[in-house]
Amino acid sequence: MAPPFSGSLPALLAEAQRRAGLDDFGTGEWREGLERALAEFDEAGFSPAGAIAAREFLLANLVARLRTVEGFKANPQAMARPIVRPMIVTGIVRSGTTALHKLLAVDPQFQGAEHWLCAAPQPRPPRAEWADNPDFITAKAALDAMIAVAPEVLDDHGMAVDTVEESLNILSHCFHSNMLPSQFDIPRYDAWFKSTDDTFSYRYLADVMRLIGANDPDRTWLLKNPTDTFSLAEILEVFPDAMIVQTHRDPLQAVPSIVNLLRGAHRMFRGEENIDYPKIFAREQEMWALAMERADAVKDANPGRVFDVDFRHFVKNQMEVVRKIYDHFGLELRPEVENAMQDWLDAHPRKSSTMQRFTPEDFGASTEELKQRYAAYRERYGYAQADGA
Repeated sequence: MAPPFSGSLPALLAEAQRRAGLDDFGTGEWREGLERALAEFDEAGFSPAGAIAAREFLLANLVARLRTVEGFKANPQAMARPIVRPMIVTGIVRSGTTALHKLLAVDPQFQGAEHWLCAAPQPRPPRAEWADNPDFITAKAALDAMIAVAPEVLDDHGMAVDTVEESLNILSHCFHSNMLPSQFDIPRYDAWFKSTDDTFSYRYLADVMRLIGANDPDRTWLLKNPTDTFSLAEILEVFPDAMIVQTHRDPLQAVPSIVNLLRGAHRMFRGEENIDYPKIFAREQEMWALAMERADAVKDANPGRVFDVDFRHFVKNQMEVVRKIYDHFGLELRPEVENAMQDWLDAHPRKSSTMQRFTPEDFGASTEELKQRYAAYRERYGYAQADGA
């Protein structure tokens, strides 16, 4: 039997320090979120293997934090550089954020945080050296192990160790992010997360961007994180000149797909037989309704700051959407880059031929309740009209 999580913080911190060979976790408010999560983990319904996996998840983030803080101290010149006009892709999960992110990343004017560098932030070495880098090797082994347990991450998220990854994986070093309540049944932490300011997490993210980009400071940053819709105000506080792209999809399609996407994580930590799908659905339905409401409030107060992309349009003509994004933000789309993007699209066709594979009823939930909760959003972005079709 795995030891209890309650009261285990000192031991966790000591083990992370032993693994990293470092002792400075840096400043900030990261400890409170970790303490709150640990206080609920004994009630989270972990399987024996899941409890071990959850502990390793926490340790991995603590080790990453230790090593990242050491990187900050070793690269003072990089840490003083500004982050200028980063492009940030966000939007409700399952609305094309991953495909758009990877498509834009084809353009060499952008730099992003590759999967392995989210786990081990450091000045990005030349790509030819990655295969021999111990951190790359470790990250690849961890991702391979995850794929073995939840192979759907390849189809549903396109995860690969050497391609750009969403910044949620960096924000998780601060233990104040949607990463925790989306994977674990910790309702008290969830309520705290939704009610507290997370600007400090985005300041940490900005420093990590400076560290990773230390050898290439002039390229524009490209980030992607669906949960940024929940924190647009904090993003504009930290990145006041950010170029924000928000993708949209009918929640009647997106929310059931989100719950299906989370199957793998909940299977890993709880076991298939213990997954409470109606509870997960209720949590995700409310989380993304709140996120959309918060994003709309920020957009109404800052007109023109966010470029909206409809998933239906993106599916039909990805390059037309890309051109509109570049035009909106005054970016140059060079012909050779446009050709390279089309080549990427040809090599990565959509695997699903349908717009919707799951319904709320597949997870013990209600389509009518989902319609009611998202009525304002669906009306604002043109999805309610489809109900009468």
